[in-house]
This record gives sequence, C-alpha cells and structure tokens, in this order.
Amino acid sequence: MLRNVNPKTKKPVMVMLHGSGSSGAIFSIQAHLLAKELSKTFDLVFLDAPIPSEPGPGVLPLFADMPDYYRWLAPANIQLSETQRLVELFDAARHIQSRLDAQNVSPDQITAMLGFSQGALIALAMLGFRLIGQSIWANLSFCVTIGVGTTGNTFQMEGVQHMVGMLSAILGQADGKFPGYTVNAMGLQDLWYKDGKRIAEMCVPERTMVIDYHDGHVVPRHPVEVKKLMKAIQQIDEASRSSLNTMQHSMVESMPSLLAGGDISEGLAVLAANGILIQQ
Repeated sequence: MLRNVNPKTKKPVMVMLHGSGSSGAIFSIQAHLLAKELSKTFDLVFLDAPIPSEPGPGVLPLFADMPDYYRWLAPANIQLSETQRLVELFDAARHIQSRLDAQNVSPDQITAMLGFSQGALIALAMLGFRLIGQSIWANLSFCVTIGVGTTGNTFQMEGVQHMVGMLSAILGQADGKFPGYTVNAMGLQDLWYKDGKRIAEMCVPERTMVIDYHDGHVVPRHPVEVKKLMKAIQQIDEASRSSLNTMQHSMVESMPSLLAGGDISEGLAVLAANGILIQQ
C-alpha cells in the first residue's frame, strides 16, 4: 500500500483502486502521469485488494519482479449468487476502510475513488453504498472509472446491470440508472471497450462524463489524454460538491447498517418487502 500524502496540506483524499491481478504499488506506476496531475488537488492513497491472484492483463512481464498480486472480486469462473456478490462488495468496503484506518486516513477525508478495470467496478459500488447510507465515507461525492468492465463476461455484466437497477429502485428512481456523479474513461483500442460503454450508459447522463482516449486497456498516458481526463474530473468534482447528502427515501431509512454488522437477511427482507428480489 502506498500513500502519497503531504502532511502539511489538507487536501481531500482520492482512493486509488487497481485492476485484477495487480497491486497498489503497480498501479501507482501504471497511473504515474495521471497521478502527478491528480496530486495537485488530492492526496492519493493506493491500496492493495484483499484476494491473492495470478497476474492480470498487462502485468507481465513488466512487473514480474513486483509480487504479490491481488484482485477485488472472485474469479468469473466461480459462480456466486446475487446475495454472495453483495456480501463480496461489503467485504471489499470493510477491507478498504481497514487499510485506510491503518494509514490514519479519516473517513471524512475521502471525497473520491478512482478505479481501473475491476477496481473501477469497486469504485462504483462504494459510491453506490454511500448514496444509500451504507457507508462511513460521508463526503464521498464522485468516482472515476478507467477501463471498467467484466472482461467480456456476459453473466457478470448482467449482474452489474441488476445491481445498478436495484440501487436505483432503493432510491425510488424509475430510470434504472446509477445516480452518482461519475467520470468514465475507456481506451478506443481496449479489448473490452464495449463493456465500458455499456456500463457508462447505465449511469445518469446528467451526472456522468464519458471520455474516450486513443489507447488500449491502460490508464491514459499521453499528456493530451491526461489533460482531457483531468478536465472531466475537475468538472464532475465541482458538480458533485452540491449533492453530498444521502438521497432520502423511506427504503434507505429502513435498511439496517450492514457495514456496522447488520444482518444481511434483514436488509434483503426490506428489499423484498419493497418488491426488490435478490437471488440467494
């Protein structure tokens, strides 16, 4: 885990979440040009995911001398129910907070999360938890996804779609869209470009900026592309500051605090009572 923090400043914190089969240290190198610009506004905290993993796409041979490698979610070949996937996301939230606690990062310092590939899915999920009051990051206002996707896995993509629809329903919205402020960036030569486009289309258009860049499944690394992405991040950052409060809805208020140890079966019962069914 790496933290790029100047103790003399009081910048907001952006949590940096690597892709599958990588690490915080590797991601800090992969994203170094973007991180250099982001660090002018944010303190950046790079975290390791909780699950040991084989090296991911693009990691070898460049980072062969930088083990260990980690992932945020179980491999696609492990079939999990929707309930198990939800538990997995809450486990990721607890892991992130435990790692932040270890670096003395206060929850109220967190204002944004940036994720690459699988880490981008986690960034979206963490913002979603904040929107429905299932988070201790009260100031988390937006997220940035880069190369987001499910590596072409149709089953996982359908799961993402269902989770977004569930979030929208919990908040009493009829459009089925992800309601948070997001920047979604994807490379035009990315093998999973269509994944990224589909997920970007799941987001509320008025709160989303979509950036294409001329590269593959990598973090933008050309100055012009980095500048374009930074401009989008700055615009979404500014827009999101006026919408920090949890979206109030009766279902949100009746949900138990799952992060604080609430019984997930009680949460599922609240959802079921409101017509939202999750496969167990």
